[in-house]
Amino acid sequence: MRVYVIGLIQVLIWSTFTLVTWLSGSDSMLARGVLLIIFCYVAFIIANKIGLTRKASILITAISFFCFFSFEKVFWFFT
Repeated sequence: MRVYVIGLIQVLIWSTFTLVTWLSGSDSMLARGVLLIIFCYVAFIIANKIGLTRKASILITAISFFCFFSFEKVFWFFT
């Protein structure tokens, strides 16, 4: 159940990241990279604080990251 809750929270984090990058369209790639690192760190910390081990937190964060952005690319490809 914790993994499911963490997955939902991280989807909200990645959605917020997408919204922030969309609103700041004129930022450089460096600024977006720093912002991505910050959001990844926040997602990892939340997963770790909810009760997962460090390894499980990294794994869940990576899986949610790749799934969200893969689905986002597919969505924008078909629209």
